[in-house]
Amino acid sequence: MWDRKELKKKGMAAFKANYWKCVLVAFLLALFVAGTSASTSRTASTGLNNSNYNFTVSSDGTGNVYMVNNETYDSLQDAVSAVGTAENVDPASIEAINDMVTMIQTDPEVKTAMGIMFAMLGGTLLLIGVVAAALRILVFNPIEVGCRGFFNSNTKAPAALDEMKVGFHPYGRTVGTMFLRDLFVCLWSMLFVIPGIIKAYSYRMVPYILAENPEIKGKEAIDLSRKMMDGQKWNTFVLDLSFIGWDLLSCLTLGLLGLFYVNPYKYCTGAELYQALKNK
Repeated sequence: MWDRKELKKKGMAAFKANYWKCVLVAFLLALFVAGTSASTSRTASTGLNNSNYNFTVSSDGTGNVYMVNNETYDSLQDAVSAVGTAENVDPASIEAINDMVTMIQTDPEVKTAMGIMFAMLGGTLLLIGVVAAALRILVFNPIEVGCRGFFNSNTKAPAALDEMKVGFHPYGRTVGTMFLRDLFVCLWSMLFVIPGIIKAYSYRMVPYILAENPEIKGKEAIDLSRKMMDGQKWNTFVLDLSFIGWDLLSCLTLGLLGLFYVNPYKYCTGAELYQALKNK
């Protein structure tokens, strides 16, 4: 059984032995990986119900119809009513707002223009999402494997930056395996947050395994990570939690402490954890 304090001591020693390179690689890892990690996804339903509140959305062929407690809800008209009940509101302003709402609801040209505007906005957001997903799958995931490989090599001796290239060799295997890792975590997260977190810990060692074993197949790397983390997820969570004080101090320094000390320290310790689990 590995000891948390001993692991952090080894991580600190490896960090200090190769300070500036660890800072640089940790910065890349935080920039391209931690900052673009897929957030926990939840499926959205068309109805949300509890004992006091019922909200549903349907379509009448011309647009969406919103029902609150089985009564039609018009968000625009509700906003107008809220303005009308406010104190010291100019009646002319209320009438102008009413006229604007009526025009939006009835004028075909205005409705068409707004529909086009929202369609363009939705298309833009969709495009941004697709590009972000493509960058993560094709670029950021291999960078993560390369960075983890650097820190893994740094556990034995001060590593060179060339160690990062292992994330792109073999490229197809790395992209495919890391995509499966993210997909599995996302699917489990859709069930509930906790299963997603548990699976994230189960697959935590995948990038280290890929970096150290260029010939291993993707499915084997995922299965091996699960075996390595079997019975170790809670202890690893506690290890992560032990850095919370440093993270708070990093926030107080606007991230400077994290950049030059905390993040490299954590990543070096993470690599030491991989070594401990690999050798158990």
